[in-house]
Amino acid sequence: MSVVTAPRWKLALLVAGLPVGMAVLAFFVMPPLYSLWCKVTGTGMNPNNAEVAVMHAPTGRFVEVFFESRIYDGLPVSFGCAEPSVQVEVGREASNMYWLENTGTQVLHIRPIHQVSPIAATPHFGMRICFCFNDQVLQPGERKEFPVAFTFSPELDPRTSSVSVCYSLFEIRAGAPRSEEQLRIQKQIEAAGGVVSPNFKVMTEAEIERLKAQERKP
Repeated sequence: MSVVTAPRWKLALLVAGLPVGMAVLAFFVMPPLYSLWCKVTGTGMNPNNAEVAVMHAPTGRFVEVFFESRIYDGLPVSFGCAEPSVQVEVGREASNMYWLENTGTQVLHIRPIHQVSPIAATPHFGMRICFCFNDQVLQPGERKEFPVAFTFSPELDPRTSSVSVCYSLFEIRAGAPRSEEQLRIQKQIEAAGGVVSPNFKVMTEAEIERLKAQERKP
């Protein structure tokens, strides 16, 4: 029987702990590496405003965050959150829990989009975990719960005492051109705050026309 010496044990522990250490480094220290790590591992937690989302710089300043839920396209869903408002320290991560239930008899394909107001707060708001990073599919009668984790950077205007985060749900229609879906959703969320969902970008009419032209190509 061979005996493993103390130095070899240390080496084994070092090798075993290397992936964990890299994940922690990516998660807390290096936002770009964290984002890449999420894509490689398939965690689905691709941050919005990554540099803000993984920030840990408590400031002693607080803002009240109000959460709103909106349902469009006549979606047969029940949608809400655990806390309608929370007190958040700027620079420290906060969280909430959302739930979504399909109350209909058909499979639902849903695009969640989140908006922040006032718009001036949008560049200083980051989300590390959010169901709005991906389209959601719900089977008839299915209920899902979704944690959200977010942070405000110290650069947030100190005069800002409250922020609203609104989640809007839209139906994704099978076979519909992406440009038409984009325009339809965009018209419904106009003037509703800063749009910060990673998979949705407000486009100009010229950008939508270019997208239409791309879709017409064989």
